[in-house]
Amino acid sequence: MSKHGTRPGKLRIVSTGGPGAQVEVDGENIASILTGLTLRMGVGDMPTATLDLVVYDLGTEAEVRFEVPDECRDLLVRLGWTPPAEEAQA
Repeated sequence: MSKHGTRPGKLRIVSTGGPGAQVEVDGENIASILTGLTLRMGVGDMPTATLDLVVYDLGTEAEVRFEVPDECRDLLVRLGWTPPAEEAQA
């Protein structure tokens, strides 16, 4: 598994009493942009959470402009993503 974008952080999962849960990364609820979460824990190792984020399949090839919601963008930046240069200048 790639180590790109790994960093320490705080994960909190709160059951809502039914299907789904509230999932917080560093205090921000990201449940609405998750499709899955895998938590690995081993004796003597720091737990590792792998986040599966929402990705849409367009089913076609097209020239598009991508827009990332602020909550998703902020999370990606905290996880190590660098926005494109033209976005940083805007």
